Amino acid sequence: MLYAAVRPIAKVGLTHYFRRIDLANVDRIPREGAVILAANHPTTFIEPCIMACFQDRPLHFLARGDFFKHPIAAKLLAGVHIIPIFRLRDGGFQGVKNNYESFERSFDVLAQKKTMMILAEGRCIHEKRLRPIQKGTARIALGALDATPLDEVYIVPVGVNYTYADRLRSDVMINFGEPIRASDYMERYRESAAQAIADFTDDLRDRLSEEVIIVERIEDEPLAENLLRIFRTEHPATARNTVTRSEQFLRGEKRIADAVNAMPETERSALAARSHDYFSRLERMRIDDAAFAGRYRPAQQRTARTLLGLLPALLLLLWHLPPLLLAQWLAGVKIKTLEFAGSVRWAGVLVMYLLYTLLWVVVPLATGHWWWLALPALALGLAGQLIRYAEGSHHWLLAWRARRQPEHEVKYLRQLRKGLVEDVARLVTV
Repeated sequence: MLYAAVRPIAKVGLTHYFRRIDLANVDRIPREGAVILAANHPTTFIEPCIMACFQDRPLHFLARGDFFKHPIAAKLLAGVHIIPIFRLRDGGFQGVKNNYESFERSFDVLAQKKTMMILAEGRCIHEKRLRPIQKGTARIALGALDATPLDEVYIVPVGVNYTYADRLRSDVMINFGEPIRASDYMERYRESAAQAIADFTDDLRDRLSEEVIIVERIEDEPLAENLLRIFRTEHPATARNTVTRSEQFLRGEKRIADAVNAMPETERSALAARSHDYFSRLERMRIDDAAFAGRYRPAQQRTARTLLGLLPALLLLLWHLPPLLLAQWLAGVKIKTLEFAGSVRWAGVLVMYLLYTLLWVVVPLATGHWWWLALPALALGLAGQLIRYAEGSHHWLLAWRARRQPEHEVKYLRQLRKGLVEDVARLVTV
């Protein structure tokens, strides 16, 4: 019941938090039967929330056992279909022993032909690469097939990729790979469980690698990110809907990362120097690549609308500021890691808005001033308009700054960017 109650609220929160959510090849998830969605793990809990909100079947999840220490937390987590899994560093050997019960509960979920989501890397690290895939996914899939009357368990590799996981209004690209059939490993499993689990895990890693943007060397990340910025400018999203079914952006960004990985050292160094020169100059100008490329010119034509909308937007923002500032404080001051920051910020915004709205409802009802109820209804109803106004006015400001740059600097940067755009186009088509 808690799962069903939280899901629509979380869905609204996600559509406002992200600028674009690409969910490609959802039809690869089998409509019937036991299914495991095996995903990489770049953030603490945003990707499970996205999966729960934007695909039809209810999901069951595995999460760190130390989250279940408090009885109230354990009850709430169980209410949203979360099963604890214990690591040695969380609860010692006694905690690890509890995993037998967790595996049995997972087998029961699959035996009922439900869907589980497992974060296959085990450890949450936000980086453009895959961490070692843990063996738990294989153990659960093959163990369920061995211990229950099931004749098949489908394991769907799920690649989760963020543009900027810690930022509001960024993009997330999720792609579902072709399912793996656990039955294909059962003969090996009965001969040697350890070998079958290892083979399954290796195959899952290979499948996930096809759906995840991977920059192999840490030192190449600045170059890859600069090229991805240009790619995003040259291929802007045209759909107005937050949720799409396209894998266009994922495939383009993955091709760029793969090309950087394969690039000869001399070419990589030269390209890194040129891209760094370009973006460092833009940073000094306090503009981005899209502004310099003229992508915000339509915003320049809406000066009157931007100025006229400023006062109403500020008044509307005043109502929204308390929950936003509290969530930002929680994520920015209390949370020190990138992996947790984006998730806590999103969850914090959601919880703070719920409490804040409840306060605005309870006080008018208690005092008899019913007309005050119109204020939270109006403010929440116009939240999407406020976000669009904020983004549009920011684009207007960046376009204004871009117009005020010295001509000699603009001329140099145009020539530099032209070469970088050609390089990106070449890498994408390789």
